[in-house]
Amino acid sequence: MARVTATVAAFNSGRTSENGFYAISIATPYRRYYALWRIFADERPPLFIRTLADTFVMAAGKAMDLLKYCKVTLKWVDNTFFIPYYEQTYDTLPFGKYRGKRIAEVYYIDPNYVLWMANRFEPEKKKLLKLKETAQCFAVVHAELSPPRRPAYRSPSRYIGEIGEKLEALRLKILFVKQQVDTYKPDFYIDQRILAADSQGNRYIFTEKAAGKSQTPKALSCFSRQFSPGMDITLSARVMGHYESRGVKYTRLGYVKYG
Repeated sequence: MARVTATVAAFNSGRTSENGFYAISIATPYRRYYALWRIFADERPPLFIRTLADTFVMAAGKAMDLLKYCKVTLKWVDNTFFIPYYEQTYDTLPFGKYRGKRIAEVYYIDPNYVLWMANRFEPEKKKLLKLKETAQCFAVVHAELSPPRRPAYRSPSRYIGEIGEKLEALRLKILFVKQQVDTYKPDFYIDQRILAADSQGNRYIFTEKAAGKSQTPKALSCFSRQFSPGMDITLSARVMGHYESRGVKYTRLGYVKYG
C-alpha cells in the first residue's frame, strides 16, 4: 500500500485538481470492484466511468494507464461517498440502439455515440436534459483522456517558377518512385512517377514515360532508364502546375530533359 501510495503521488506530480479530480472508489463486500469516477469542482454529480479491477494495486495501475495523457489529479475515495449515486436512472438511455443501457456502458463500447449526444442531440423533453448533461460530462472526460494531437506538419517546400516557365540545371535527389502501367496503351508500357526534392527541400513531381514495351506489368522495359530513391539527378524541365497536399507544396514538371 505504501508503495502504491508513493507511485500515485509521483504520478500526480504536475497534475491539478483545480477543476476536480479522478477518484478510485474503494471496494466493499457488496461491491467487489474498484471503480473510476470523475469528481467535478462544480455542482455536477460524480460521473461513473468504469470498473477497474478487484484489487487496489491492479485498479490503481489501470487508472494511471487510462489517465496517462491527462493533467487531472488521481485520488481514492471511500465508497460511502458514491452510494447516493448508484441507483440514479437519469443516465440510462430510453431510446435508440442502446436503449436500456447506461451512458457509461455505451461510452465504453461506442464513445462516438456519446459524443454525438453531447454535441448534436437536441432533447425534446425536459427529462432528457439530464441525459444530455451526462453525455457532455463524458465529452469532458474523453478530451482529458485522449492523447494530444500531433502538430500539423510544416514543410519547407514552396512553389518553384511560374506555370510555363522553363527551369534549367535543377539538381534533385529522388525520394520515391512508383511504377505504373499506362492504361491508354494496349500493351504493357510501364511509366515511373517520381517524387524528388532539391537542397532547400522543395518538392517536385514528374513522370518518366516508358521507353518501350514490357513483357510483364511488373517490370520496366529494357529500354527504360530505371530510377530509384536516393539517386541524384540533374535536369531541365517546364513548370506544368502547382498543388498542395497535406500541407506540402509540390511543383509538377513536364518536358523533362536530363543533364
